[in-house]
Amino acid sequence: MEEFDGSFSSIFSNLLGGSQSRIGIVASLLVSIIVFTYTSADLILNQTDLVEYAQTDKDWKIIFEDDIIDDDGDNLTFEYTEIWADQDIKVIDFFIDDIEVEEGYNIAYIDVKITPEECHGDPDREGYCESGVWFEDGGESECDAVTATFIGDNSTLSAQWFDENSVLTGADSDCEPIYLRIITYPNYNLDNDTTQVAVNEYQALSPWKINGWGEGTVSVQVHVDVQSYGGFTTGILDDSEEIDIEVSVHQFRPSAILESSSTV
Repeated sequence: MEEFDGSFSSIFSNLLGGSQSRIGIVASLLVSIIVFTYTSADLILNQTDLVEYAQTDKDWKIIFEDDIIDDDGDNLTFEYTEIWADQDIKVIDFFIDDIEVEEGYNIAYIDVKITPEECHGDPDREGYCESGVWFEDGGESECDAVTATFIGDNSTLSAQWFDENSVLTGADSDCEPIYLRIITYPNYNLDNDTTQVAVNEYQALSPWKINGWGEGTVSVQVHVDVQSYGGFTTGILDDSEEIDIEVSVHQFRPSAILESSSTV
């Protein structure tokens, strides 16, 4: 055996100098190769499965958190009251850009309630309506005819004017409120959950995070036809009508829950 001088060649010669050493080293190498091959193959397969899963469309349940933009606790965004004379037609503008939408929210839809002075919906009135006649304080009068309409040509509101859930016009002559609604965000289905197919949560939520919808001005046209005398016993002379307009701007924030992977 050569004299050991501490060099690499000497170390290598001593390791391979005996048959038992060579057998042990070869066995260790074989085991290492097998373990490395198995581990590498398993890692590649796992990464392939992970990439395939990441690229597979999945069903996501989109849930909407909805509330009214309200600065003073009255559950309204705007309120406007004015006297309409007989045959008056007035257009009232509500400036949506003046309100503050919370971070992470978008405007979903806008509700408008038009309430005439003699109205079932007014808790401060003690009268009642029967067959289109209003009875109060021993007197009676015919209910005024009121028509209300969202004015698209006069409005800068970015909204879904042709959505089937939008109610753009209404009329009443029975002393009842008129309810209008305009959907502002595309495909928003009045707080109902929906399903989105996407490969990940970010893509599932992206259609519901587009800014700009609901911005602009809401213009509401109100026409009043005052029934000046409708009494059969003690008639009430009337030549005007007080109209109250309440506007509720609904904002929403979406979240996504993974339901299942879609089959291609």
